Amino acid sequence: MSFSEIFQYFGELQDFFATVGHTPNNINNLESTSRHLEDHISILATFLALMGSHVQQNVAERTLCIILEGIYESLREMLAEIVLQVEADTQVHGRGAHSASQRGRLRYNISAALLIHMRDLGFSWMAISRMLSVNIRTLYNHRRQLGLVDYGSFTNISNDDLDRHITEVLQQTPGSGETYITGSLRGRGIRVPRWRVRERLRIIDPVGRALRGRRAIQRRVYNVSVPNQLWHIDTNHKLNPWGFVFHGGVDGYSRCITYLRCCTDNRASTALQLFQNAVDLFGLPHHVRGDAGSENIDVARFMIENRGANRVSFMVGCSVHNQRIERLWAELNRVVSAYFKDLFLFMENAGILDSNNPLHITALHHVYLPRINRSVDEFVSQWNHHSLRTMESNSPLQLWTAGMLQLPENQGPLNLAHVQRPYDHRQCHPELIPVNPLTDDGNHGIELFFAACNLLEINT
Repeated sequence: MSFSEIFQYFGELQDFFATVGHTPNNINNLESTSRHLEDHISILATFLALMGSHVQQNVAERTLCIILEGIYESLREMLAEIVLQVEADTQVHGRGAHSASQRGRLRYNISAALLIHMRDLGFSWMAISRMLSVNIRTLYNHRRQLGLVDYGSFTNISNDDLDRHITEVLQQTPGSGETYITGSLRGRGIRVPRWRVRERLRIIDPVGRALRGRRAIQRRVYNVSVPNQLWHIDTNHKLNPWGFVFHGGVDGYSRCITYLRCCTDNRASTALQLFQNAVDLFGLPHHVRGDAGSENIDVARFMIENRGANRVSFMVGCSVHNQRIERLWAELNRVVSAYFKDLFLFMENAGILDSNNPLHITALHHVYLPRINRSVDEFVSQWNHHSLRTMESNSPLQLWTAGMLQLPENQGPLNLAHVQRPYDHRQCHPELIPVNPLTDDGNHGIELFFAACNLLEINT
């Protein structure tokens, strides 16, 4: 760890102390503060452990160690006070299942799988206790018995390994910034402080970071009360000149991507299949909003059959007013589509690709459709795990999960491992099986495109 990284962290810690006393004491702010406190306590514990490992300490090092111990204890006291405030404000409803195997007060039956899943989504222990309506101390006792006291702490990862993961993310989604990369790392089970991601980006991608900071987004007011109340669906045709179409859906409440896939057609049957896959994962929404395009006919019929007519099961409106999905398209175009659009234009200008040649289009789809969907999968992971500044830094998956737990009747599964069905390039053209489209050819897939074209010409 460099001196600049340490200096930057303690600057953030100073800012935290300066603002924490002016935060209103409502439940959401208390949970956000507790999450930051847990992070700072974990980081300072690491500092103290490293300093304690040095037996030979001079006067300055001992003084610094005493100061850090004082800060550490202050943070622990602040966290304890917040826990007491939450306990005083939260009424226990007993959402967790009880076990009647022993005498006395019924015991909560909270599974390790549930706690691990919610912690992997980034929830603090205090937020988990509130969602399950279990006292924080009771939850701690369960964690201790299940061996989960320290589960979900920051990952012990070196700068070199962190650089490798960040580089992989940038290769798949070149337009990703600090927030999306942090979300991508969470999706991979790697939890690191934001300041580490920021510092590594300054080294790995300094120009891209500076350019992304220039963009500002104008936001509009939007409000949906609960998850699965309204989904927004649409298609994106940014890569349509080369026969690629993106199909996507977003939960209006949480902004969670329920499905996103690049296909080579815009048929209603394709849109319905992707929508039904999303329903299997997230449950059936009460309403769906889309435009009047023919690709939405089957989805509209499916919603009316399953939710009923004369209740606006499918809402038809102008595509540009479909705010949630249009916001998603803006990010997808920036993070994913722009790279492939520039690549295909380069191939055309260099005489490599002829978009009017069906053989070239077949080879292009074989090589680049799996590559695009690999980038799409990375983008879905980073989007669904990235923190939202206007929502107490919760991620879309956190908002969806917390919202579903608060509903009287839980709709949809809690297992949110968003695994897209991989594209099998062997389905359409058996003669292209020797060309693995996901192989790194060192030239952005162009060498694989040449190989695919040659095989098609030989077998034509």
